[in-house]
Amino acid sequence: DRSGAADQNLALLSSEIANAQDQITSSVNPRLTNVLAPVVDLVIAKSITTAEVDEGSGKEQTVKTNVFTREKVDLDFLKLCDEILARNAGMLRTVVLANFLKVERTIGDYVKACDKDRSHDSRGFSY
Repeated sequence: DRSGAADQNLALLSSEIANAQDQITSSVNPRLTNVLAPVVDLVIAKSITTAEVDEGSGKEQTVKTNVFTREKVDLDFLKLCDEILARNAGMLRTVVLANFLKVERTIGDYVKACDKDRSHDSRGFSY
């Protein structure tokens, strides 16, 4: 059973964590995704055609087997994404670290507020 202040502190903690996650997601994820998981197409690398004779009927059957491969769609775009990620690596690192520090500070503030709320509990002992 939480007091109103504890509920308010929990809502603030949740809001700050969500805000930090949104900032990381919006600024870091797209740049990493473009490099680590580039767009690829499934294409036929080669086709193998074989002729087989059915032993029972004696008829010849042609069997075509396709070998597929995944190829990157736009190599120039991938190279550009690599360059952008390398150029912005310091900024992205700063964004991630700043948000981790903000979450750490917010969790610390939440723990302090909970301790303060417990020490001022006027309801006495609860079981």
